[in-house]
Amino acid sequence: MGNPFTLNFGLEPASYISRKQQSDEIIRNFSSDPSPAHLYMVTGIRGVGKTVFMTEIEELFKKQGWIVCDLSIEGDLLKSFAAKLYNEEKLNALFLSAKLNLSYFGLGIHIDDNPAITDLSIAIERMLKIVAKQNKKVLIAIDEAVNSASMRQFASEFQIFLRNKYPIYLLMTGLYENIYELQNEKTLTFLYRAPKITLEPLNMLAVVDGYQKIFQNTEEEARKMALLTQGYSYAYQVVGYLCWEAGVKTINDDIVRQFDINMDEYVYGKIWDEQSELKRKILLAMVETSSGSVTDIREKVGMTPSQFSVYRSRLIRQGLIRADGYGQLAFTLPRFDEFLKRQW
Repeated sequence: MGNPFTLNFGLEPASYISRKQQSDEIIRNFSSDPSPAHLYMVTGIRGVGKTVFMTEIEELFKKQGWIVCDLSIEGDLLKSFAAKLYNEEKLNALFLSAKLNLSYFGLGIHIDDNPAITDLSIAIERMLKIVAKQNKKVLIAIDEAVNSASMRQFASEFQIFLRNKYPIYLLMTGLYENIYELQNEKTLTFLYRAPKITLEPLNMLAVVDGYQKIFQNTEEEARKMALLTQGYSYAYQVVGYLCWEAGVKTINDDIVRQFDINMDEYVYGKIWDEQSELKRKILLAMVETSSGSVTDIREKVGMTPSQFSVYRSRLIRQGLIRADGYGQLAFTLPRFDEFLKRQW
C-alpha cells in the first residue's frame, strides 16, 4: 500500500475526512424541486480543503447524471462554459440535431441552412433550452474565484440565466478576501445575498479516528498527531504523510521539524505574502505580546480600538486567528506562531 496521504493541493487523498454536514446542505438544496438556492460560495483559508470539498460534490452530481462543467478562472469563463456545454458527450448529438450553428465561436460545424449565432449569451441560452427539455441539470464549478473582468461578466450572465429559469447551478470556491471583493461589486448584488459556507477546522475526533484507522496506533498516539494539526486540513495530510514515510506511529521531534519545513514552504510563506503591512504587524504583535490580550496587541501596534477592530475582524474571517475568550485572540493554524518568529 502506498502513502495514503498527499502533499499536493487539490488532489483527493486516500485518507480524507469528509465535511458531510456542509456538503449535504449544498447537495440537498441543489437537488430540491424547487431549489431554494442555485449558487453557493465556499471560502476558507488556503489549505483548508476547498478544492477537494468541491470535487467531492461534483463527483456525486456526476453519478446522479448531472452535467458538470469545471471552468478555469484564468480563461474567458463565458466562452469556456459554452465550449464545455457544447462538447458534453450527453448533449452534443442533441445540439447537432437542433442545427445549432456555433461555428462563429469555433464550436461545431458550419450549417449552411442555419445562420451562425454571433452572440455568446444567446448561444448558451439556446443550449440551455435543450438541456431543460431533457430534464437535465448543469453544475458549474469555479475554483479559486477572483474579482476579474471575466468573472464579473460570467456572474452577470449567470444571473440572467437564472431569471429565465434555466436548470443551472454554480459552486464557487475562493479565499475570503477574493470572495468578499467579488460580493461587494455594485453590479453583482445577488452574489452578496448568495449562501456562503466557510470551511472551519476538521472535527478533532474525526482526525484522531482517521489516524488510528491508517496507523493502527493507540488513541494517545493518534491524539498527539491530531493536536499538531489543530484540525487544519492540509496539516492533517502533512502529519500523516511524514509519519508514514518515517515508519512511525506518532510524532517526534524530527516529525515536528519536517512539519515546520513543509508548512513554511507550501502554505505559510504564501499566506504571509498575501497579508497587508498592517495585518502583518498585528500578527507579529500577537507573538511578541504572548498574552493574547486584545488590549496588549492593539497597544503594541499603536492602533485605536475602532481601527484595530476592522483588521481583527478581517483576520478572523480569513481564518488566521480566532477570538479565544473575552478580549483574547489566538492563532488557528498549527505552529503559525513559530513561523512568525522566523519573520522578525
